[in-house]
Parts: sequence; structure tokens; C-alpha cells
Amino acid sequence: MSQRIVLIHATPLAVAPVNNTFKQLWPDAEVSNLLDDALSVDRAKIAGLTARLTKRIDDLVQYSVSIDAAAILFTCSAFGTAIDASAKDQAIPVLKPNEAMFEDALAVGRNIVMLATFAPAVNGMEEEFKEMAALRQSDATLKSVVVAGARDALNAGNAERHNQLIVEAAKQHQDADAIILAHFSMEIAYEKVKAAVSCPVLSSPQSAVKKLKRVMN
Repeated sequence: MSQRIVLIHATPLAVAPVNNTFKQLWPDAEVSNLLDDALSVDRAKIAGLTARLTKRIDDLVQYSVSIDAAAILFTCSAFGTAIDASAKDQAIPVLKPNEAMFEDALAVGRNIVMLATFAPAVNGMEEEFKEMAALRQSDATLKSVVVAGARDALNAGNAERHNQLIVEAAKQHQDADAIILAHFSMEIAYEKVKAAVSCPVLSSPQSAVKKLKRVMN
């Protein structure tokens, strides 16, 4: 019997991309989805995480454990410290959205460019990257680029415009050792970005699924 992996989403934009990635990279995995789309709405209204939002993240983790999760993967990158706070009390793997991608990026090189579409997530992700680089004694740097208008286009149902804007941004940074796509929702642009640039391109869903598969098999 396969073990249950619970995916916790703060936006519906992340649901299909990561589920499709599981189907491609780990089709035998038992995946369950929890969505609280008010999380991303509420996170966008404030500068930093509040105690109330942190508790909401922990409540979702506790519920996942109650339905026999063998591992938990968060798909929204704006709640890193809250995920850390909850994960430390769990016996099962609880993965932040970008930790596996950051690990892969640090293995590729030093000059990393991160394309993002949800600005409230960027500061926390930069801190996560710096902490991980320091632990690995790496002098790698992360340059963050918020792709203006891309998230709005995707929210409006215009995936083509979303992808076009991300590709245009990626083309400006082909001198990077790697370009990383910050959010699970950006997975739909992955193939177009990869085809448009000469440097390696990493996506958070792909890195996360591969890491979970290694950890759990």
C-alpha cells in the first residue's frame, strides 16, 4: 500500500501543476489535496506572517496528520517560518515548497536568478535561500525578479500571457548559473522558459516531487 502524501495549497493556481507533476514523475504516489484559498488572499494584505496565520498553517498540518499523512508538502511559498514552526513538532516529513529546489540550485552553481509572480513570498524565500547556502558553506547569491502582471494574468485565466511574461523575464537573465521558478503555479511556464534560455531552469514542483520520492522510497 502506498503512503499518503498531503498537499496543502493556499491558492487553487497551484493544485493542477503539482498534481500533474506527480502524475509525470511519481504516478504511483497516493496524493490528497487540502485547499484554503483564503490563505493567499489574507497573506497578500499584510507585510509579514501573524500569529493567527501561523496557527492556521499548524491547524492544516494537524489535520493532515489526523488523516494519516505520511508526508506533507506545502505548495505556497509565502508561509516559510510558519511551516518551520509546525514541522519541528512532527515525526513525518513536512516540506516547504522551495526547499528541494533551493537544494538543487545550490548544486548547480553560484549565480541563481529567481523569477517570482507573488511579491509577498519573496522576502521569506530569500531568507530561506541564504540560510540554506550558509549551512552548506556556499557563497551562492540569489537575485529575485518579480514578473509584473503575470500573476494577475493567471488569476484572470490568461495562462498564455502569464507564460509569455515569464519567458520574457527569463530571457533577460541567461547569464545565470540557473533560473528558478519560485511558485508551483509557474510550472505551466516551465517548458517554454526552458526552451527560451540556455541556462538550466528549475521548478519547485519537480524538485519537491523528486525529493519526496527519494525520502519515502
